[in-house]
Amino acid sequence: MRYACVSVLLALAACQSQATRLLLLELALTEPALLNGTAQPWSDAGYTVEYRRFYPHLARADLERYRVLIFLLGREPEAPSDALTAGDLALLTSWMLRGGVVVLGYDADGEGFLDRWTANRWLEFEGAGISIGDRLLEDTTVRAFTTTGRAQPWTTARVVGDEPLGSVFEPFPLERNHVVAARDSSYLLAVTSRHAFVRAARVPPARAGAGVVAAARIGDGLVVVLSRHALGALGPQFRAATAPMLQSDALARTREFLTALARWTRRPAEWAHVPPATRGVPLTLVGAPVPVELAPPPAVPPRGADTVALPLTADPKLYRATSLPDWLRQQGMRVLRTPLLASHNGWRSPRAAASLDSLVALLDAGGFNLLTGDAGPESMDSAHVRWDVREAVRRAWADAVKRLQPTSVAWIPVLDYDNARHATADSSRGVRGEGLAAPCALDSTLWADGLASAYGALGRLAAEQRTLVIALGLELDPARAYSMGQEFCDAAWRRGVAGLPRAGTARSWDSLPYPARYSALRDAGLLPLYYRALEDEVAARATTLRDRVLKQRRDLYFAFQLAQPPADWFTLGLLRGFGLPDRPTLVFTPEVRTRELLALYRARGLNLAHAVALSPAALRVRDWAAVRRAVFAESDGFWLSQEEPPGAGARLPADSLGRLLRRLAR
Repeated sequence: MRYACVSVLLALAACQSQATRLLLLELALTEPALLNGTAQPWSDAGYTVEYRRFYPHLARADLERYRVLIFLLGREPEAPSDALTAGDLALLTSWMLRGGVVVLGYDADGEGFLDRWTANRWLEFEGAGISIGDRLLEDTTVRAFTTTGRAQPWTTARVVGDEPLGSVFEPFPLERNHVVAARDSSYLLAVTSRHAFVRAARVPPARAGAGVVAAARIGDGLVVVLSRHALGALGPQFRAATAPMLQSDALARTREFLTALARWTRRPAEWAHVPPATRGVPLTLVGAPVPVELAPPPAVPPRGADTVALPLTADPKLYRATSLPDWLRQQGMRVLRTPLLASHNGWRSPRAAASLDSLVALLDAGGFNLLTGDAGPESMDSAHVRWDVREAVRRAWADAVKRLQPTSVAWIPVLDYDNARHATADSSRGVRGEGLAAPCALDSTLWADGLASAYGALGRLAAEQRTLVIALGLELDPARAYSMGQEFCDAAWRRGVAGLPRAGTARSWDSLPYPARYSALRDAGLLPLYYRALEDEVAARATTLRDRVLKQRRDLYFAFQLAQPPADWFTLGLLRGFGLPDRPTLVFTPEVRTRELLALYRARGLNLAHAVALSPAALRVRDWAAVRRAVFAESDGFWLSQEEPPGAGARLPADSLGRLLRRLAR
């Protein structure tokens, strides 16, 4: 009898453990530190969040271990990533029948059409009465106090039975969203204001507000649909946030809503207020934008595809960069970003004297201490560039030196990675083996000729201008970024598989065709080792470039202009390779909330000093304390571009902009 009681207690404990255990899958294989904002509300609601990064698909064993699933969908076909499979859809249905909760987070950033299409077919099959639209919601009535210049419609929670969800919430920001259409308004948990619209449509989607969060009961389970950006609205993601940079109280309401949503999923009695699914339609995956993978689900995830507990905890002692120079510690970074050369009809030429004089006047009026921007160093390659092009760049550099030397502004000349010259023998490759716009990341000519030549030219400039050039920069264009789920070109493949365990002969890996490479690594549990090998190789090559420059001048800093927080193997490899133990690496991004993220990176040896993008709209507000806090408390300074982002408003006159920036620097 005693042993029977013990068995019952153990079974009860296992059930309770399953009830609070949550599996997070993410088809873009995002860096765990960038999912803290997604995991935090669910952790606050009492869930134990486990993230399985390198096998982002369901296995049959997951049905027994977890009750709640957050499935962040992929970016295909617009960007390389993994995607939903037929096996995933089968287990999603099983999850519902067993009384589980599924939260589907679709991509709403101009990517992810394939998974939205597949998820909509599954929702139709289940009769859920919910459909995900394909265009971004906008709202021109919202003031764009964001670093990206893209203000998204704010959201209001709807009354759904009793607490925790209800009308007690004032409107709050919820990042990027598409219209989530529902058969009946009772499916909707949150809607936008009536001013929200889809730009391609002739009329707003709904006068009373467009749906952005919806839920339906399927069998004994529950499905919740919203964007992956809304789920991660509390922290940095792989795209820069569109949340208002100065309204922390609004983000507090966002957190309140997301935590309430998480608690609501723990209370099946509350689901009675959500309509059940009706009769569905046969599931068909014919006509998908890209063929859906039809492999059946495995019994268990592959060995090597481990989970990590989220959210990660940052050490407050690492909230600030170390080894900061006096000028950065005392003044912070105050950076003006503008290209050195003028562009006209595809040709670049030195700025006119009046343009340079105007630039210097703006630097002085705004109290800037750094000037950065594309300096065209790739055009100094004497083996591949005409003499007149090289002469134009030399003249532009000489003009900049002449104007900047009398000022107190330091210069960071930048190489735009897209302009680095290379042979086009092999492009980058995605998960399906498709060729991509970027060059192969480990192309030997790219590193030995293109990057080496450009950095050599920058190093010579820095050696000649020791009091003016303080750092050398590299700009990475997001349109050609190397994401996770990417880089299976031959050069990368040979390097990545060199250190893998060989189940058979070496040729069993070397002879795999492009389309089979990603799935072979994923299903063998070897993706972590592969991407670690690629990151190590990028770091080693970047170290070689760094050391060549330091031979010309030892006291240089290195800077990076990024469109989003660093998160992929290529960017992290570059930061590792260019990093130095006695000085920080300077990083310029539009992301506002980086303090905890960069503390996690510093714990891994990446000593990064961050400057946040500042839009002119943010300078027009009255809350200067909030602006200073965002610029000098969360970050180590700001950068401002003369090429303002869309939606930033009318360009401020130089004298007005200068006065506002001087006020900020007080």
